[in-house]
Amino acid sequence: MWGWRLHLSAFLALLLPLTLPAGEASPEQWLERMADSFHRHSYEGTFIFQRGDRIDTVRVVHAAEEDGYRERLQTLTGSAREVIRKVDRISAIKGARIEAKGGQQGAPQRPPAFAGTMLRANERYELSSPGLDRIAGFPCYQLHAAARDEYRYSHQYCLHKETGLPLLSELIDSDGQLLERLVFTELEFLDVVFEESLAPRGCDARHIEVRAAEGSREEGNRHGEWYFDDLPPGFTTIIVTERSFGPEDAKPSLHFVLSDGLATVSVYVDPTGDGDEAFKAATRSGATHAFARPLAGHQVTVVGEVPRKTVERIADATRFRSVDNGADTATR
Repeated sequence: MWGWRLHLSAFLALLLPLTLPAGEASPEQWLERMADSFHRHSYEGTFIFQRGDRIDTVRVVHAAEEDGYRERLQTLTGSAREVIRKVDRISAIKGARIEAKGGQQGAPQRPPAFAGTMLRANERYELSSPGLDRIAGFPCYQLHAAARDEYRYSHQYCLHKETGLPLLSELIDSDGQLLERLVFTELEFLDVVFEESLAPRGCDARHIEVRAAEGSREEGNRHGEWYFDDLPPGFTTIIVTERSFGPEDAKPSLHFVLSDGLATVSVYVDPTGDGDEAFKAATRSGATHAFARPLAGHQVTVVGEVPRKTVERIADATRFRSVDNGADTATR
């Protein structure tokens, strides 16, 4: 009888999260390790991505390189989709969104590398850790970032104890409802990633390349006509890139990335031509909200894994400064 109870107790203990201390590192330091892990470690594995009632299984090969990283993502369930993408180091460090306006295709979230510093500065999240757990056979550090207001979601992670890579990532709304979950079921860290592993398997693979503009706000404001006024608390511009489409003499589009240290929001400013019709509309896909509005002959589109009120306020905070007789005027 006693032996049976001992075996049962041992079995139940295996099912419970580990509650041992995760070392002397603070939650802020773990956040910085997580943000740094994407361009320091190469790996391949399989993760499950849940958004609402939809669940996808995705295979990923990720190669960390000196000038950034490359990766290939391939869905194993539902419609066959494949994404090949390359992100330069500046964009990777600053947490630029690596998808266009169509969403993230089930990609892991990549917070800015200075996430811990930003969070300490704006105090928009309450950081805590229940202890250790185990995901895909690896011990991991549980990290909770509870939102202090309704302009952002709460985040929950379980970070690989050795590298800081998020093995589990969840977004929780203000009502405590799960919006998105990403969890690895299989993972192998790699010393070398062969080129054939990053090559597309199908002819219709989507290729994405993200490069920071040669100039940035720190190096001199090349995009001074556009700015933001009265952003949601804690959000600030961290990177600006240019994207050119069509003829060489076409005016480039602008892509601003705003962040509060964990959440990132993209603002796309696209010039509208004579035949283009600007519009105002809002859409949602899972945790991702988008809001678009016309402004000063441009279409402004704001996209991010944040509540609707956040993208609407950022769109409303977007300004265009035109120079008239030497005086600046702001157009809303």
